[in-house]
Amino acid sequence: MEKVTAIVDYAYPCMMAEKGLRKVHDAMLDNDFDVAIEAAIQTLVDTKLMVNAIKDMKDMNEKLRSV
Repeated sequence: MEKVTAIVDYAYPCMMAEKGLRKVHDAMLDNDFDVAIEAAIQTLVDTKLMVNAIKDMKDMNEKLRSV
């Protein structure tokens, strides 16, 4: 049986959150509140994915150090 190694990627959700914040800002400048709200919600989702990835990376790092 092969060992499966998962790659934890914090960078992609981070970049998506950055783009989302820009979209929120642009929508607010246009007074398009519905677009701003939707972009803000998606940004929260992307930020949560990023936080989860960071926590996973921290856990993996701590496990490697304890070996």
